[in-house]
Amino acid sequence: MEHAADGIRVNAVATGGTEAPPRKVPRNTQPLSAQEEIWYQGIVDQTIASSLMHRYGTIDEQVNAILFLASDESSYITGSVLPIGGGDQG
Repeated sequence: MEHAADGIRVNAVATGGTEAPPRKVPRNTQPLSAQEEIWYQGIVDQTIASSLMHRYGTIDEQVNAILFLASDESSYITGSVLPIGGGDQG
């Protein structure tokens, strides 16, 4: 709100689950235990189930929304959070 008159727009995206390749630099170099794999799969299943589209989004789908917010086509949008989660209600 402080800089809207200066033409500075501030927006954010709230991404949902993302179909992405493995990290180039893993957060943990140790392999997941059987229990951790079950826990992780539960998170994936819950994310997909809570999405109205019942799938993960692609990186391109998220990037396209970000590029729109950064473009002149969204010049009258500020102070907004754009959900990019296939209808994920959290």
